[in-house]
Amino acid sequence: MSGYKKTTMRNIPMTKETKTKLIDSTELALDYVAKSVDEVRSFIKKVELMTSFMKEHDIDPEDGIFENLEKLLEYRMLIGLIFLDLASATRAHLNSKYTYEKLFSLRQIIVIINEGYKQIYNFVKLGENGDSITKYRNKSFWYKDIGTIVNNSLPELSEEYNSLTKKLDDYFNENFPSIKKQRDLSVHYDKKASKVYDMSVNLNIEETFKKMSPFLEILTGMFRFTEKMASISQKIERQKNIEMNNRLGSIFSDLERKIKDSKTGKNIESLNKLKELIDKTKKEFFNKIKSPNT
Repeated sequence: MSGYKKTTMRNIPMTKETKTKLIDSTELALDYVAKSVDEVRSFIKKVELMTSFMKEHDIDPEDGIFENLEKLLEYRMLIGLIFLDLASATRAHLNSKYTYEKLFSLRQIIVIINEGYKQIYNFVKLGENGDSITKYRNKSFWYKDIGTIVNNSLPELSEEYNSLTKKLDDYFNENFPSIKKQRDLSVHYDKKASKVYDMSVNLNIEETFKKMSPFLEILTGMFRFTEKMASISQKIERQKNIEMNNRLGSIFSDLERKIKDSKTGKNIESLNKLKELIDKTKKEFFNKIKSPNT
């Protein structure tokens, strides 16, 4: 039949250099990044506890420091999870036995890149008149949350923030025309299943990992960037924490003073029990702040 090109499932091996690089980078991710994500979750618990306590006692922290810190930590966790997902899908590909396993893991990598980028930065879409629709990007984690923190609280990091933003823009322009189509067929399939089949068997292993590599570099840069943000924010947070502890200490002391002044022969037993409860609550709270996992 003239014009007919036969397609079959095949395994086009990647270069030895690419395979070695992927093995090294994914081992680093699954070790270091996984530990970092565990630590971030503990910090989030601590911030949530402090925020909840302050809200319950009508304590208003200045400058939204704890809200910003929680957003930063949630963003750092997102970066870590995307990195870990890509590393896991990559290792699944490297350890696959059958051709379709390898093709499926490539599709997973494409989906993770697309969905990860969407959560981080989202997309600029074109309207019917060819104008840019930026409302989705303006609400993105990177633009709305991280950008706001940098602009309002950490201006010394503006240059690095802008550099990472440019890398995100460049990555989209260079890679997403092909990624979008592959992602849609991988997630939604199609009424013409042959489209999914043809897309899968024509995936180029080397090219797919070449698309993933610069995205991993962006994620690594963002992970380091959040470390800088957290380091500066924690210095501010520590000072605020000292101030807050002093304020909380005053609240507890005031309660204890009122109990002492209110004692009579009839209520002394009840007030002593109340004081014991306050002392216990104070001790548990400050211990909780020091050890958020307990």
